[in-house]
Formats: sequence, structure tokens, C-alpha cells
Amino acid sequence: MNKKLLRLIKFPLFLFFYSKKRNEGGEENFGDILSLYLVKRISNRPVFLINPSRFLFRNLISHYFVIGSILSRSNKNSIIWGSGIIRKNENIKGGTFLAVRGPKTRDRIISLGFRCDEVYGDPAILTPLFYNPEKTTSNNITGVIPHYVDYDKVFNIYKDKPNFKVIDLLNSNVEAVVKEILSCNKIISSSLHGVIISHAYNIPALWVKFSNKLVGDDIKFQDYFESVSIEYKKVFELEDCIDLENLFEINSKIILPKVGVISSRQEKLLSVCPF
Repeated sequence: MNKKLLRLIKFPLFLFFYSKKRNEGGEENFGDILSLYLVKRISNRPVFLINPSRFLFRNLISHYFVIGSILSRSNKNSIIWGSGIIRKNENIKGGTFLAVRGPKTRDRIISLGFRCDEVYGDPAILTPLFYNPEKTTSNNITGVIPHYVDYDKVFNIYKDKPNFKVIDLLNSNVEAVVKEILSCNKIISSSLHGVIISHAYNIPALWVKFSNKLVGDDIKFQDYFESVSIEYKKVFELEDCIDLENLFEINSKIILPKVGVISSRQEKLLSVCPF
């Protein structure tokens, strides 16, 4: 086939997507839908979603793993670009590892006998390269981003407090969520992608455990922080958030990656982008 014609043909991509509606309104979890959002914009190609329950598609067609702690579901046909583990002893069955979320994930992959180059980055850090509206902050607003399992508890705590905004990540509109985050001066979040998106847009953020309901053993947080050279020595909990100004001040070294770290990770991640 003529090479010029090949360039014009937009062959579809197959993206592993754990599609599971999380609320009655049919909204997806932000971290899951962000994967689809970015792949479409980076590739400019049609994207077909592969659900883990569809054995034939998942096992017979090469497909991409992008955002998420989903590596337990990979196989020899999986092409991994930025995914990670959810438990330190994750069982990984194979794949082509172009980039992973962080060093903890890479260590696990190598311990299982697979090859994985030292390229780190959750693809969520690329979001500002494809959507970068002006910040709308006019007041001293603290954004509170609970993981969806924590939402009801956290909403009830903060809903009537002035200068706080609870941001719901059960929202299939990626850009709407980003705008909500950009309206805040700082963020506390029990969601990993609440922290990552805040950092990507240069908004100070702290990881706070609002409960012990999240699946996994916190390795995904450690994985991300290590990937951006943040040394998180203490996990903050709700009772630590009484005086947030002081909390952010005394932890100023971990509220944002150092200048240049995110851009360096973005560059390396894009250098191995497979689509």
C-alpha cells in the first residue's frame, strides 16, 4: 500500500478500559475516563475499548494499558505505557513495558522476570499539554478531593465550611474536573489522581487518607511520589487537617515536585509513546 495513503488511514487503537459505572447517573471514575481522554488527543485515532471480561478481545488483540493500577490484568498482548500496581506483591502475567507509573512498579516487574526500561510517569501528568485553561482562582479556596469511596463522608464534613470546595471525581467530563481543581489554591486528596492532576497544574497538594476503604496497600501513592522525587514520610489523616495553613507550611517540600521534574517526566513519557 502507498506510504502516503497509510499516513492518511487512521487505524483504531484498542485501549484496556475498566468500564464500570460508579453512580446512578452513569458517571465514570475520573482516573479511568482520563485514560481515554488522553489517548484520543495524543493519537488522533479512533479508540476501541476493551473490557477485562471480554476474553477474546483481551487475549487475541494487542491493546494498550495507560492510566491506572491495572497491571494485574495485563497479558502478553498488553502494551503498557504508564500503568502501575495496586499492591506491592501484584501478580503480573506479562506485556511490553514501555513506561510505568514509578520505580515501585518497575521493581515488581523486574522481580517477576520481565524487562522494563527506567521510564516513569503516570500519563495524567500530560493533561496540561492538551487542556490548559486559565486558572480561575480569586479567593483562598482549598479543594478537597475524596476518592469516590470516601465522597459521602468527606462531603458531609466540608459542605458547609467556607473557603472549601469538595470536588467529585465521579465525573466523566475531564475538563470540568480540571476547571474545578484550577479554581483552588491548594488541594487535599485521598485520590491519587487528585494529587497528580494538582501537581501537573502546579497546584500544591497533600495526600490525606480519609478512610481505609481504598483497595490496595498504598503502593500506588508511594510509586507516584517516588517517580517525581517526593519523599513522603508521613501519611496524613483527617485529624491532621484542622490547621491546613500550618500543615502546608511545615510540609512545603512535599506539596509540589521540584521545578522541572514534571516537565522532564512528560518529555520522557512522550518519547516512548506508542501511538
